[in-house]
Parts: sequence; C-alpha cells; structure tokens
Amino acid sequence: MGILGLVGQTILLGIAAAFTPSLLALQILVCSGDPWRRRAAAVAVGGSSAFILVGGLLYFGFAQLPTSAGAPTTVAIALRLVAAVVLLGVGIVLLLPHPGLQQRTEHDVQGYVARASTWVFFWVAFALSIKDVSSFVVLAPALHDIAVSDVNAVVQMALLVLLFALALSPVLAPLVARLVLGHRADRAFQRIYRFTMDHQFQLIAAMALLICLYLGVTGIQMLLAAG
Repeated sequence: MGILGLVGQTILLGIAAAFTPSLLALQILVCSGDPWRRRAAAVAVGGSSAFILVGGLLYFGFAQLPTSAGAPTTVAIALRLVAAVVLLGVGIVLLLPHPGLQQRTEHDVQGYVARASTWVFFWVAFALSIKDVSSFVVLAPALHDIAVSDVNAVVQMALLVLLFALALSPVLAPLVARLVLGHRADRAFQRIYRFTMDHQFQLIAAMALLICLYLGVTGIQMLLAAG
C-alpha cells in the first residue's frame, strides 16, 4: 500500500473507531456543566488510556512482523476478513430493536455525571473504551498496516498520531469546543447529545456495516492477489 493509500485508510478507520456514542455523550454532559475542567480531563485521560494501551500493544506486536513491501501477507488478509465478519455480526445485532438497553445506557451516563467523582469519571471512561470491541476491531488493520509499512519512523509516528486523534475525538472534541467557545457550545452539545442517545445503536451499526464492506472487499482483493 502506498503512502496516500495508507493515509486514506488511517483517516477512514480512525473516524470509524471514534463511533463510541456513550463515551461522546458522557463527555458532552460533563463539558456542558460546571465545574467541568477536572471531570472532562479525567474522561479524556481515561478514554485515551484505554485506546493507547490496547492500540500500543497491537502496534508493537504487529511491528515484530516482517515489513510488507510486496504482496499482502497472510496476517493482513486474515485481519481484514476476520474483522469484516465480526463487524457484520455487530451491525446485524445492533440493527435489531434494543429500547430497554438504549434507555438504560442513557440513564447510566446521566447517573455518572450527577454523582461521580473525578476518579470515577476516569475509570468510567476507561471502562467504556476498553469494552468497545468494535473500535479495536476497526483499529487492528490500520495499526497492522502502519506497523509493517516501509515508510520511515517519522511518517509512522505521524500516522499513529492521526489515527488516535481521530479515534479519540469523542473525548477530545467536546473538551476543545468548551475551552474555545465556553457556554456558547451548549446548544450544539444538546443537539449532538440528543441525536447520539436516540440513535446510538444505529450509528454503530452503520459504521460497522460500512467498514465491514471496506475490509471485506479489500481483504478479498488481497487474497486474490496473493493467490
């Protein structure tokens, strides 16, 4: 894969990995209230820690594999096809009605904001991130392709920063918006929160099915090219 293809894939999969509605809703509620700075920082650090921990382990594991300068490797093909199957299952399950679970998720998020301490916000954000299987399934092929690419270390680091910045946008973007705009961001926060909570499972399902299609098609193309 060339550098432009690698950048494009990094952006696509980074955005897809950001589809964590409950984490976004939590950070929006935190940033909408007062006091908010320490709580928002705790959510950002908690969510980031989970992604960087798992993502870092995946990246350094993939980095031990041979550099892919030529034909696609078996690992690259397997990652894409397995990820496509997992995301297909996630998409199908989440398209089914889950009214009780959806309401319970929103109730839990609002409960955390109403009574949690700073440390609890850290651990809640960490837990919401670490159990977000679909995001890590999406990140795995991106991390693999960056780790085994023949680009230099500076470019690899830039791609990793881009990937994680996009994946962590649910905890970073509301914080930046509140810092820059103050309470002028509240109206937008309310609209985004309501839309996110009302369509949380549909949003994840749409992402899962779209990325399933991308990874499935590219995985089959790689399989045919390797054969």
